Amino acid sequence: MVVFLVGLTLILAGTAGQGNVSIGGAVFIGPFPIAFGSGPEGWPLALLSLLIGGAMVALFLLWGWRLSGARE
Repeated sequence: MVVFLVGLTLILAGTAGQGNVSIGGAVFIGPFPIAFGSGPEGWPLALLSLLIGGAMVALFLLWGWRLSGARE
């Protein structure tokens, strides 16, 4: 929660006084990603969020597979 609030504060402080702001992100609900973006650079930010989120999910699954001792 603290990391979220610090990040939000930094974003708001960095965009103060600027008229052109872009935002983008992704939310994973189960296996389904929901991407959102607004502004001129919103879609690349949303795509980057999806790629990072997908990589994190893949790493989490691989980590769990290795820790469970499952072998083929």
